[in-house]
Amino acid sequence: MIEQRVYESFEIGEKYVTHGRTVTDSDIRAFIGATGSTDPIHIDREYAATHPLVDDVVAQGTLLLGIADGFFVDAVATDAALAMNYGHDRVRYLGAVSPGDSVHATVEITGKARRDEDWGLITANVELINQNDETVLTDTHRLLVASEENGAL
Repeated sequence: MIEQRVYESFEIGEKYVTHGRTVTDSDIRAFIGATGSTDPIHIDREYAATHPLVDDVVAQGTLLLGIADGFFVDAVATDAALAMNYGHDRVRYLGAVSPGDSVHATVEITGKARRDEDWGLITANVELINQNDETVLTDTHRLLVASEENGAL
């Protein structure tokens, strides 16, 4: 069993490299079903072929942020004794991801701030990287983590 981590046990400079996954047409279609995001750049290959910035249909940026968030949870938050997503800052979509592209993430803990005696805030830089080793998304992720003094533990 993995030891559950509290705020105090996270260290600035910790780095993680996640497993990878391939983005599929089904991922994009499921996201459309959940959000209604039907821009033709996500569903119409003929339209995408004429677009000056892409070669094929592409995944929605917020779908990619969700994938990056899942990688972050697997790498960092799952080990926390008690945690909650606090938010995302400075999200940037730097490259297109099409069905068949594979992505993974790198995560680095870059900051810590105590909120009160029960909680601390962890800051991490997250990069989503494609199969060509190109960064396609960056995100400053914030995670609220229980302190060792937290009475809920």
